[in-house]
Amino acid sequence: MASNITTVRSSCTGDDAPVHCAKRSATSEMPGEPAPSTPPRFRVAIVGGGIAGLTLAVALGHFQKQLPPDSAPLEVHIYESGPEITTVGAGISVWPRTWAVMRALGLYEDLARASVQPLENGDSKSGTVEAERSGTKGDLKPAFVFRKSDQPQEGYEFGRVMVPNGSTTMHRADMVDVLVAHLPSSCTVHTSKRLLSYTEDRTQAPKSDAGDHTQYTLHFADGTSARADVLIGGDGIKSAVRRTMYDLAHARECAPNSPGVSREECVRCGRATPQWTGTVGYRYLIPSEKMRAVNPEHHALKVTSPMSYSGREKHIITYPISHGKYLNWIGFVTIPGGEGTTYPHKWVLDVPQAEVAAHYAGWEPEVGEMLELVEKPTVWAIHVMENLPFSVSGSVALMGDAVHAMTTHFGAGGGQAIEDAYILGRLLADGRTTLKRVPDVLKIYEAVRLPFAREVVSNARKAGLMYEFHWPGLYDGTLPGGIEGERRNAWERKRLTELGEAIQEIWQWQWKERVEDQWEDVDRRYEELVREDSETLSAGSKARRRAGEARGRWGGKCEIM
Repeated sequence: MASNITTVRSSCTGDDAPVHCAKRSATSEMPGEPAPSTPPRFRVAIVGGGIAGLTLAVALGHFQKQLPPDSAPLEVHIYESGPEITTVGAGISVWPRTWAVMRALGLYEDLARASVQPLENGDSKSGTVEAERSGTKGDLKPAFVFRKSDQPQEGYEFGRVMVPNGSTTMHRADMVDVLVAHLPSSCTVHTSKRLLSYTEDRTQAPKSDAGDHTQYTLHFADGTSARADVLIGGDGIKSAVRRTMYDLAHARECAPNSPGVSREECVRCGRATPQWTGTVGYRYLIPSEKMRAVNPEHHALKVTSPMSYSGREKHIITYPISHGKYLNWIGFVTIPGGEGTTYPHKWVLDVPQAEVAAHYAGWEPEVGEMLELVEKPTVWAIHVMENLPFSVSGSVALMGDAVHAMTTHFGAGGGQAIEDAYILGRLLADGRTTLKRVPDVLKIYEAVRLPFAREVVSNARKAGLMYEFHWPGLYDGTLPGGIEGERRNAWERKRLTELGEAIQEIWQWQWKERVEDQWEDVDRRYEELVREDSETLSAGSKARRRAGEARGRWGGKCEIM
């Protein structure tokens, strides 16, 4: 599918340049989209052209098309800091929850073609569609495989996460390409626009939307600025939108009562600062042909789902991407006592191969074979956003890593960003969402999505500790004294089996917690909001009518008696 969007690069200059210099595509409008001459309901600025931002723009266009043809459109602008739309990282896991959202947005077929092993397209035998709806049906297939690998002899499998209809993986760039191809013609992409901050200005709302509202001015590193009525921050863990939101909130709500306490030191607002997990991840893409030449029977080639080579305070994740052309390889190392401290280096660095190999010395032969092919690794310091107290302020909202950056141990960061975008897109595109109603609508999004995402962040941490034999009460890599030989091996395998069962249990939210249930909660809350607004409006109308009747009885004039 060819994209109808216009990309505006940083050649525009001056105040409000990104908006005023944007040119509409010469292509015709997509079916169901209102004509460009129709005044927009409001302007939406999406900061960040990654998976979160692109999915939101697609969702806005998708649900806008479901409104009557004469409905006022949304004016959507994406501001991307880089010179082009691209992505950070290589692989992404796509779970049944994510497939359900992509099907709802009309993206299933294109994404399935880009994936390594797509879910079946919902025929009566596979039960895939029903599995997406119920979260419980469908054939159980391995979605994650775990091996004990921190010993010189050959490792062995100790657990599998079995998921209805399994999962699949793909290159992040392939997903981005699909999303870009589905952007609506009403969306304009502005590249080389790195946001520094935004400011708030009270202004008179349009006549159709009574009352004042806050307008937002976005300030970019190239000296230009743009204005928007609604601002969505999908700009990652180092989000400038989040930083500004919390700076403003701290100055307005906390600083007056705590003079001299900076935002970073504030008990509430300090949680907007990313925290180091104490873990680093070494990343590299291993060409599958090279791996095959070293060992054609290597488990990383045979197992199409993600696999963990596990050991004490370390583990390695591998899975195929780009239709099996590469193995996405990530070696995790947890630094004892590092969690919650400040990472002392740049977050991403090139490192020598020998540094990586030293961490896994003495591990099973398959690990050594992979390490020979990890030629030019980079090391990433894994940071998270934990227990963010709020993700909405006025008509500004956060999504994706900007609000719930998490460890990769569920492979859920991208999926959670997509769910954020799906909920936000449906809410904002709803024909009842006026500019005046946006702050209340965003509060609904926050009330449903923020607690859920917080729990995923917490459980992802727990899962990672399990993978590295470090969760209290479960196998911890040590063996009891007094037993040897087969008894010792049997004891270890029993404990590892218990660990595998605990991992299976903590993963079940991926298919038992339905995205549709969240939307039903959101929809219920929206209906309550509309009903309350209607009752308030009705009460106001009655009060004004009574006041008018009173003026009529007194003749509009009060005489001195």
